[in-house]
Amino acid sequence: MARDDPQVLVAVLQMVLQTAAALELDRAQLLAAIGLDEAHVTDRDGYVPLSKLVRLGEQIADACPGVNVGLAALDYVRPSTLGVLGYVVSHGAHLADSLKAFARYQNLVSPAVRWQVRLGAVAQIRIDAAPPLQRLAFPLETQVGLWIAVGRSLTGRAWAPRRVQLCHQPRGPAEEFAERFGCAVEFGAPVNQLDLPAEVVALPIVGARPELQPSLARLAETLLEGNATPDDHTGRVRALLLEELPRGLTSKDAAARRLGISARTLARRLHEEGASFRELLEDVRQTLARAWLIDPDVAIHEVAYLLGYSEPSTFHRSFRRWTGQTPTAWRRQSAST
Repeated sequence: MARDDPQVLVAVLQMVLQTAAALELDRAQLLAAIGLDEAHVTDRDGYVPLSKLVRLGEQIADACPGVNVGLAALDYVRPSTLGVLGYVVSHGAHLADSLKAFARYQNLVSPAVRWQVRLGAVAQIRIDAAPPLQRLAFPLETQVGLWIAVGRSLTGRAWAPRRVQLCHQPRGPAEEFAERFGCAVEFGAPVNQLDLPAEVVALPIVGARPELQPSLARLAETLLEGNATPDDHTGRVRALLLEELPRGLTSKDAAARRLGISARTLARRLHEEGASFRELLEDVRQTLARAWLIDPDVAIHEVAYLLGYSEPSTFHRSFRRWTGQTPTAWRRQSAST
């Protein structure tokens, strides 16, 4: 990624476009003005240059004077807005685990914003943004509000932070912030920061499966190591499968839809690159199978299910073909080495 124009997850751009639509701005005109079209914003797991997002934000801010745009964007913040990182944070045992995972893997969303999480009697979350975002200001409202919205969603509780600080001044009514966050906001502060009570970060994550966290962390590490956006379709399909296979994406048609192209076009482009969807699916299944089997807390039948197999016996046959061993024997050998 270029240092002077870092990349941002397309899911974030989609969230901003949803906000613009709610503010009755024309989506097609906004995209055209920043040099993008719908084909560029179909793949939620792709990336766009930060400059495009900033230009989009400038247009929205100019068209909506007196509106707290950053607060409006929070209506569209979900864990899924974070891409694969959303899946990681959804399976922390407690909010503190999710916050630590977010801080560790935040570059999967964008290196343009840096979160520093300090846990203690009061959890402090400081947000430093690239200069273009800080000058635009309202994205910091969304950044600070992100973990209030996501944290409330993950815990199923309407908790309030202890303190919120923002470096800029509000564009709209200041009382809207207190209504949204549940506490007053200090504007013109030296830092952008969110303080959470210890009892809030100790809240459990609703529906989490903490036993998956080690393998999900390994997946995030793998993606983080090569976080440059793949330009080839082979890399894009592999990245998509790494994220979405545990959620049930196993077909070429579904992958093509996520990438914004037809299944025939996807097959042709993969063929031109010397690959096929079936081969990539097999490769990713092997990668994830090994990652999950290392974790003794994940049952073998769960691994089969997470890999998209309808029957554990089918997974057993595939794993023996890959390794020459059964999943049980491979797990036992891995545990002893």
